[in-house]
Amino acid sequence: MQLDDLDLEIVGMLSVDGRASYSEISKEVGVSVGTVRNRITQMREAGVLHLNVWLDPYRSGLAIYATLLLRVSAGKLEAVTSRLAELDEVGYVATLTGGHDVLADVFCRDVPHLSDLVHSQVQAIDGVESVTSYLVTDVKYESNLNIRRVIDRLSNADGENGG
Repeated sequence: MQLDDLDLEIVGMLSVDGRASYSEISKEVGVSVGTVRNRITQMREAGVLHLNVWLDPYRSGLAIYATLLLRVSAGKLEAVTSRLAELDEVGYVATLTGGHDVLADVFCRDVPHLSDLVHSQVQAIDGVESVTSYLVTDVKYESNLNIRRVIDRLSNADGENGG
């Protein structure tokens, strides 16, 4: 799906406040509530727009936020990522290139809980060869991506490069 200027304005508003109502967005961007609703629905159905809630683990009683880096056996990547996504403690799973195959962010009550998760559950998944864990001590920045500015920069760079 190709995003147009209106889509980018809507996404920009949602990136600042994911709870913004269709009415608030419509007033800001100058179109009807129905148009905003339809655009958001189209972007969500196309898989372009995802609205997520992020809970600060430290302020919500989960004392441990860790990033796990996994090496996975050939041919087992989909099975491993699917199994990880089923674990209650896992909040994010991504596949990687380079020295590791999978990144997973996990949230635990305490160190024993993290240890049990890694040793009893994650390492037990068929295809997991190794797990390296890193404790996140403080979240300094949570992205509020200005997709419009990024796309504009890329478009300008392409134009300058003759593309």
